Amino acid sequence: MALSLLASTYPTRPAAPTAEDSSRWDHTSLRLRMLAGRWSEDLERAVAMHIDPSRQEAWGVPDLSSNVFRSVTKQLSCLYDRPPVLDHPDGAELAAPLVDAVGAAGLWPLMTRMGTWVIGCREYGMRVHATESGELLYRPVSPDRLILGATSERPDVPVYVKELRLRKRPSTGAMEWTWNVLDISQPAYPYERVLLADARGEEGEDVTFAYLGGMNEGEGYSYRDSTGAPVLPFVLYHAEAHAGLWDAYNGAEVVSGSLTAAVLFSFFVHVARDASWPQRYAVGVTVAGLGVEGSGKARRRGVSTDPASILMFQPAGDLQPQLGQFTAGADTAGLLESVSSFEHRVAEAAGVSPADIQRRGGTAQSGYAIAISRSGQREAQRKYEPQFRAGDVELLRISAILLNRATGSSLPETGYTIRYQSIPMSDAERDSARKDLLEKIEAGLMSKVDAYLELHPGITRKRALEELQRIKLEESATIPVAAALGGGGAGPAAGGAIIGDAPTIDEEGNIDPGSGETVVLNGAQVTAAQGIVTAVALGELPRDSGISMLVEFFGIPFEAANRIMGTVGLGFTAASAMSAPTSTE
Repeated sequence: MALSLLASTYPTRPAAPTAEDSSRWDHTSLRLRMLAGRWSEDLERAVAMHIDPSRQEAWGVPDLSSNVFRSVTKQLSCLYDRPPVLDHPDGAELAAPLVDAVGAAGLWPLMTRMGTWVIGCREYGMRVHATESGELLYRPVSPDRLILGATSERPDVPVYVKELRLRKRPSTGAMEWTWNVLDISQPAYPYERVLLADARGEEGEDVTFAYLGGMNEGEGYSYRDSTGAPVLPFVLYHAEAHAGLWDAYNGAEVVSGSLTAAVLFSFFVHVARDASWPQRYAVGVTVAGLGVEGSGKARRRGVSTDPASILMFQPAGDLQPQLGQFTAGADTAGLLESVSSFEHRVAEAAGVSPADIQRRGGTAQSGYAIAISRSGQREAQRKYEPQFRAGDVELLRISAILLNRATGSSLPETGYTIRYQSIPMSDAERDSARKDLLEKIEAGLMSKVDAYLELHPGITRKRALEELQRIKLEESATIPVAAALGGGGAGPAAGGAIIGDAPTIDEEGNIDPGSGETVVLNGAQVTAAQGIVTAVALGELPRDSGISMLVEFFGIPFEAANRIMGTVGLGFTAASAMSAPTSTE
């Protein structure tokens, strides 16, 4: 059986090869439909499970406006609301080519949607392609089309990827379901193959040559890093570390609860539409002027009225005429609050703190849509950042490897860092955070490097040290050492000086104690150092004492202090000292 659409024939999608995979695929497909807004049939089935068929017709069309699962998932996926910042510890210029290629490929706009899929489905795949012209292509792969395998050493990292994919055969133009298989479980013989998939999901004819134009296996396997080790052009993102490939059923209660909440909200719509007003009745009378209104199934007897009309009632039979009304069939306000409370409960099951749940459209007691506060979204960023960073760093590594292989370039294949930009704080939150960091630094509970790392998560400690050095140098060094110590109006406001050589910092951010030293003096310190040199020149201090004072007071390396002192104290005498009158006794 096949579906004909626009003169093209699309074969029916094959089933999963095993019962376990079939169950996982079905549940993941439900999540994807709810995230994509294609879940009307799922809601109809949920209504049928709760409501007798005789009552469903009175409800009308189920309402799709309540989808807590989609709403909460999209709000929790805020890590890529602002594009991340890529860097490399050996210099930003080394990361620049990959930054440009990734930006041209539109990766970060794609990741805003990808983040929702990862959090909602718990896992999601990303296939990477690179062209000879240096273009990167990223293709998300949903878990309901994947069969993966891993090693016992790293059970959460796939070494075998089997993707069900609908493709058009180049030679015939026919659409057919295929298995795209990538396997590096045996590093000595990795391979990529394309196999036909039959209706039961079994592997069929090998059509690798028809789709790839040749074989990609063994020594000819094209996806290899600079060391020759085979890699998969595929990255599996996890929403949470769990030492496994799949976590498909985590949060199933949120999906089920969201469907139930939609059933309850559909009931609210039915009540508001059909039972939210008093029901009038008449006994023993007829209304004069009744006519037939409407047509077909909508035909009914009625009479047109307005506020100026007078209705005429006529007795019917021997019964005592009575007119009256029943109260409304339901309390819509109370029902809406009950439904909202249930939605609240479902959102809390998704891991959202009650304190972070706000209401849009009204007060917390009568609001309509659940919203997560900005502080709650920042907490979600911190929660999901480690797992997404692991996936993004691996994606950058694979991207660099494929670009090098496709274009012959020599991009660094490892060492990339990524910094996610947090949701901006309010003025009060920003002042509180700044005050907390400054107080910890002042109390000796935190170094400036630690504070910088907290403000810029994702960078290495080495890079943080280098950035702090750059900031200190740019703020302090405004005039050369020679000018600062040679007069010319140097004073507390005249700027600072850079003395010595920069130290060596390893990849972990540790300073080599045997390497060079850089000392930065502010304007006041430069003036004080100049005073010591002047005192030696005037003969008020011995040269050795002056050098020792420069070393001890300001931390200037001995060699630098000796260079600063120059010939002062070695025969050089200040002019003011020579012209000073001598005392007589």
